[in-house]
Amino acid sequence: MSSARRRGLINGGIAALATFAIGSAVVAVTSTADDDGGVTGSPTPSVSVSPTPSCDPTWEVVPSADPGDVPVTLQGVVAITATEGWAVGGIGTPDAPTAVAIQRWDGTGWTAVEGPSPGIVINELLAVDASEPNDVWAVGRTSNGSGDDPLVLRFDGTGWTEVEIPEEVDGVLTSVAAIAPTDVWAVGFVGDPAASLERALVLHWDGAAWSTVEVRRAIGGGKAALLDIEWVSPTDLWVVGYHHFQPLILRFDGSAWSRSPTEVRGTTNAIEAFATSEVWTVGDPIQRFDGTTWTAAEVVRPGADLVDVAGVAAADIWAVGARPAEDVSLLRAAVYRYAGRRWIPIDGPAVAGSDALTAVDALPDGTVFAVGTRDLEFERRTLAIVGTSCP
Repeated sequence: MSSARRRGLINGGIAALATFAIGSAVVAVTSTADDDGGVTGSPTPSVSVSPTPSCDPTWEVVPSADPGDVPVTLQGVVAITATEGWAVGGIGTPDAPTAVAIQRWDGTGWTAVEGPSPGIVINELLAVDASEPNDVWAVGRTSNGSGDDPLVLRFDGTGWTEVEIPEEVDGVLTSVAAIAPTDVWAVGFVGDPAASLERALVLHWDGAAWSTVEVRRAIGGGKAALLDIEWVSPTDLWVVGYHHFQPLILRFDGSAWSRSPTEVRGTTNAIEAFATSEVWTVGDPIQRFDGTTWTAAEVVRPGADLVDVAGVAAADIWAVGARPAEDVSLLRAAVYRYAGRRWIPIDGPAVAGSDALTAVDALPDGTVFAVGTRDLEFERRTLAIVGTSCP
C-alpha cells in the first residue's frame, strides 16, 4: 500500500472522529438534566428520516491488454489513484515467460507498456508497488538458462528501467513494499523448491543500492520461502511464507526481524496490515492477528484458494483467488470481502473459459483493482476487474 493511500485512510479516520465529536456536542446541547439527575431531551420538531439505501459490493470486468496471440499472465497490481495503476506479469508460456508484461490503468482500461526483459530464457514480474506515482517498483525473476536471478524494474515517471542487484544474489523475488524512494523492501527465495532447497531471501533498497538482509536467525534452518510483504510504517513490516510446509509469519520492528508464531495450520499466501494489532493473512484458512494471537477467521462458502488480500479500511477487506467450477476441470475467479464479521463471497459476471485472480489492491474511496488470467480453449488471456465497495 502506498504512502498516499495510507494518508487517505488516516485522514478518513480523523474525519470520522471529527464527525462523531460534532454529533456528540449537538446531543449535549439539546439535552438537559431533570430533577432526578437523568437526561431528558428538549422538545424538537419531528423530522422525517429517509431510510439508508442498501448497498451490495460488486465487481465487473474491465478491458485489459493482450498483445497478439501470445499468452499473457498478470501476477501483480498496484492502485495509486482511481485513474492511475499498474499491473505486471509475464508474456509467453506461463511456467517460462520470455518477456515481462506491464500494463497501465488510466481510469477506463489497461494498456500495454514496454519494459526491460534482460534474460535470454525467462523474464517475469510477480509483484508491483509504488511509494508515489513517479516511484513504482516491480520485482520477479530473469534467467539466461542457468537458474533464476532476481529481477527489479523501476518506473520514474518517464519509463521503466532495470535496477542492478548485487551480483552474488540469485533466486526469485515474489513481493515488494515501496515505503519511500529511499526505503524499499523485496522478499522471495533462493534455491530450487522442486528439490526442497529453497531459503528465504530479503533485500533492502536505501536509495542508492540493494543489499541482502539476514533473516535466517528469525526463521531457523531448512526449507523456507517468503511470498508477500506489507508495511504499517517504516518500523513495522510484516512478511508471510512457509517454513517446512507450515505457515511462516515474520515482523520487522525497525531494528530486527522476529517470528510471529501461529498455531493455525495451513497456508499463508499474502498479508494485509493496518496496525500492529490488526493484521490479516489469506490462504487456507484466513487468519487474523489481534496484537497477541493469530486465529482462524469465519468464511462463508469456504473452498476457494485465496492468494492475495487488500484493504479499503480495517473493516473493509478484499481477498481474491480461484475456486473450482461445476466442471471440475475449470476454475472460477473468487472474490471475498470482510465487513467486520465474517468473509463473504462477492459474485460478479460470468467469464468464458477458466478464470482466476492472482492479485488485488484497494483505495480508500472503495475502489478495488484485481488482475488474473482467462484460459480459453486454445489461448490464455488477461483478466482485470474493478470492484466497488460499500460505505
